[in-house]
Amino acid sequence: MSFRDFKKIFSRIFSVNIKKDGINNTVNIPHSVYLRKVRIKIYGNNNKIIFGEHTYLHNVHIRVGFPDCPINNTIIKIRERTSFNSADIQLGESDSSLIVGKNCMFSFNVEIACSDTHAIMDQNSKLINKGENITIGSNVWVCKNVSIMKNTQIPDNCIVAQNSVVTKKFDEKNSVIAGNPARTVKRDINWSRKRPQEILDSV
Repeated sequence: MSFRDFKKIFSRIFSVNIKKDGINNTVNIPHSVYLRKVRIKIYGNNNKIIFGEHTYLHNVHIRVGFPDCPINNTIIKIRERTSFNSADIQLGESDSSLIVGKNCMFSFNVEIACSDTHAIMDQNSKLINKGENITIGSNVWVCKNVSIMKNTQIPDNCIVAQNSVVTKKFDEKNSVIAGNPARTVKRDINWSRKRPQEILDSV
């Protein structure tokens, strides 16, 4: 490897900390992925994190399991051309998953949690807040200060408005999701990474 190639790789994965405590835990980072100020901690066995080509993560903390509660057989998959500006991503239960589609854009201070951090039981001591999966479609724009909680779904071509808390599965594409708890507030929309002025100038 030439010094020039080394510099390119170093700048691409600048300030990345990966801790794996267990067996058969994998983090797949293609050459085109850009990671900066990213922390990944995995506690347990057979857990996978997969980044698609040309994904961008800045100031992101990914936690799979806990030191006092390791988990197994989870998957985080972030597909091509998706970007995060700052986020906290947490999987806290075995056999859960986070799947994020292509060309998604996550703004600042986004929380994604596939599990609650503590148990809630009914009067018969039965767990009532079991976490499972989160599925986020392609071309989804998640705005600032959004929380996406366990057992939720966001379809393709949606916008999740600032300060929203997503607590259920949505099935309408091309919609705006907003509020706490979030609901569909607008339909038949689309969005672009372009600035509004760029769209105005192109008319």
